[in-house]
Amino acid sequence: MAYKDEKVVGIIMENVRHLEERCPGYREEIGNVVAEIIQAERQHQFARTNISQKFSDLIGRVGTLLQLAEQSGDA
Repeated sequence: MAYKDEKVVGIIMENVRHLEERCPGYREEIGNVVAEIIQAERQHQFARTNISQKFSDLIGRVGTLLQLAEQSGDA
């Protein structure tokens, strides 16, 4: 990873650590999603995948986490 990319990832992950914990595991899940988005973007550079659908799926996963937490009273 290029230095500039590492710096950007570091800044993003630092901001993730300061997010409000909207439900148990929220910050961790956001960090995982960010990492997967970065990985998907790298793969997309070489293998022109359907990146928009991948991003939608990842973001939907966080929405599902929040919805389940709200239903269980954890949010």
